[in-house]
Amino acid sequence: MIAGVRPLLVVALGGNAVSPPASGLAMADERRAVAAICAELAALARGRRLLVVHGNGPQVGRLLGADDDLADLDVRVAQTQGELGYLLADGLEQATGEPACALVTRTRVDPADPALSRPDKPVGPVLKARPAAPAVRVPGGAGWRRVVPSPRPQAVLELDAIRRLLAFGHVIAGGGGGVPVSALGPVAAVIDKDHVAGALAIALDAGRLLFVTDVPGVYVDIEAPEPRVEPWIGHAEAQRRLALGRYAAGSMAPKVESAARFAAATGRTALIAAAGELAAAWRGRCGTSIG
Repeated sequence: MIAGVRPLLVVALGGNAVSPPASGLAMADERRAVAAICAELAALARGRRLLVVHGNGPQVGRLLGADDDLADLDVRVAQTQGELGYLLADGLEQATGEPACALVTRTRVDPADPALSRPDKPVGPVLKARPAAPAVRVPGGAGWRRVVPSPRPQAVLELDAIRRLLAFGHVIAGGGGGVPVSALGPVAAVIDKDHVAGALAIALDAGRLLFVTDVPGVYVDIEAPEPRVEPWIGHAEAQRRLALGRYAAGSMAPKVESAARFAAATGRTALIAAAGELAAAWRGRCGTSIG
């Protein structure tokens, strides 16, 4: 049993960290990537409990294929929660020697959220022909990707269960942002996992919030010939830059926004760092801290 008094670290784990783009979604590659990230997380877990919220974009894309029918997108999100939850729980147990479990999680959204009428979140693989479903052209004109709405999370329905499970071990929950549901039933949408991780970190009084991504941190000027990673940003300054649209929607913006909200609500620090550099980032040698 892991004592409940141990500080909680909430980790928002990017989908590419467990399924690198170059892997071609081969399961063997996914297993290796999960084992590697679990070894990194195990070093941070000493003296702490972990709550891991993972992305699932590549895995959902594999399940969707070229199917235009997105009515069962909620089931695809749940399926990938099982797939990655199992691999991460097993990997964390082996790396830490402590119990870990995965929980299929639902996230409530507002059926009146304006985002539900503005699909803009790409899902699934690149298609050569424009599909019948709403779609956007891939940069460079290489094809099309279907898009679905991305509403804001209101509440994680399994919050109390997550809290109880954390008394016994590390937990994987909120995968893919959770299965979107409303008072009207399941919703064909995708919730940003960074927003869910931030909300859980605040609700569970986490000691720290960590975003694991595929870039070294938040760049001062990403358009510069040699962009520089900013080591520290105050939460008020981060919110000011967000209002100015300084960060890319759907990638860095939700991380910075969630980090700033966590810092403002708790007075604690959030960290954005690349997979493979977590130990150094934890010591302040790289990555971006928001506090």
